[in-house]
Amino acid sequence: MRIAQIMLGKGFGGAERSFVDTALSLAERGHEVMAICHERFSEIERLSGVENLDLETVNAHGEWDFWTPRRIAGLLKDFRADVVHTQLKRAAWHGGRAAKLAGVPIVSKLHNYVDLKRYRNVDKLLCTTEDQRRHVLEQGWPETGVTVIPNFSCLLPVERVAERCNGPVTFLSYGRYVKKKGFDLLLRAFKQVLDTGIDARLRIGGRGPELESLRALADELGITKKVQLGEWLSDVSEALDAADCFVLSSLDEPFGIVMLEAMARGVPIVSSRTKGPMEVLNDYSSLLCAVGFADGLAAQMKTIVEDSPSAQARAEAALEIYRKLYFVDSVIPRIETVYSELSS
Repeated sequence: MRIAQIMLGKGFGGAERSFVDTALSLAERGHEVMAICHERFSEIERLSGVENLDLETVNAHGEWDFWTPRRIAGLLKDFRADVVHTQLKRAAWHGGRAAKLAGVPIVSKLHNYVDLKRYRNVDKLLCTTEDQRRHVLEQGWPETGVTVIPNFSCLLPVERVAERCNGPVTFLSYGRYVKKKGFDLLLRAFKQVLDTGIDARLRIGGRGPELESLRALADELGITKKVQLGEWLSDVSEALDAADCFVLSSLDEPFGIVMLEAMARGVPIVSSRTKGPMEVLNDYSSLLCAVGFADGLAAQMKTIVEDSPSAQARAEAALEIYRKLYFVDSVIPRIETVYSELSS
């Protein structure tokens, strides 16, 4: 098939990662792919020089931008696209108008709980969870126009969960430094863990507007020497393989691709009970705690250290869930089926 993938953000978070991974995976499976992204997309190099993949850029602006849809429509016609797949609202708005001009069916993937006014030209919505699907239907979207297909990861699953080595316990988390990720709670929880006498280190990979606030909090708590902040993790496999526990401290998490990556590498997981993780994890595959409470995070982090056999068993269960449901080889065929149904 000839498939156009559109993402118009500049940074790199979960949605942008989904865009890159989907485009690369489809190209690897032999489809002809055109990836359309913002000219200042931070990870544009990952899409350059790839077999079966044509890279195009646009200088997309806000909702008032009437030039970008025309530019994209021209690209779609020249490429002879069979289907268009967009990610996030701006791409759905500009890409939807472009697809309508070019006469091409369009699929849009949702990553958040959004107002659907800018999705009116979309033929099919892809929700990552059943809860997102309920949100969509409550806004009056037709039931036949929505399908639930979860996020996926291309990270290779380990053969088995490794036993923890002796030495300081390494807790890992990563993501954009914004309030909803709850990294301030994680710092406070980590302080509580240290206060019990456990020798540990905390690594929070990522960047964002909360960096200086997090550094100030770490200093206030007196844990700066045991915390690593502000580092962009270019190789998440390496970071995960060096960790004893992955902590997802989010206050709001519609899905959480980082969770899948921890599952893939067999790292025990502590997670807040946010909507996305609760559709993927359970008490047999992770240690869960209430949203927004450092005490709960700390208690479960402490359990990971004190009950290593149980932590390992949960990681094995999570690894098996990942292999069956969330590895790229399980999810991409479901997306291909949607494309085929729309373009036939």
